[in-house]
Amino acid sequence: MSLKYAHFPELKWAVMDIRSLTLPDSSIDVAIDKGTLDAMIHGSLWDPPEDVRSNVGKYCDEVERVLKKNGGKWLYITFRQPHFMRPLLVREGVWTAECRVLGGQGEGMFEYFGWVMTRLGGEENAQAEEA
Repeated sequence: MSLKYAHFPELKWAVMDIRSLTLPDSSIDVAIDKGTLDAMIHGSLWDPPEDVRSNVGKYCDEVERVLKKNGGKWLYITFRQPHFMRPLLVREGVWTAECRVLGGQGEGMFEYFGWVMTRLGGEENAQAEEA
């Protein structure tokens, strides 16, 4: 990618484990996921296996850590039904989580969903920890 986009010297490319990023805290304005989280999930979504819960938890922890407080956004696009993903994504006092239907308007079309998690600031986190 560095060679392909060499004409954009301000772009930096890095390979990391999403569960253990080497990015600084509160350094990202927007994170986008289309496929990474879905690839981590297997088995029954009614009762995800422990490795799924652990890996998704670590992923969410890292996204939380690197998103800028008070407005950093995580955009997640998936075909997975919201009622399955909500328990894995919602984090009270950390971010707001909104889900919208993005497709599936035509006959025979599958719906897909766009999640927008918006990072809250430090004050909300402190209040949540006190509660």
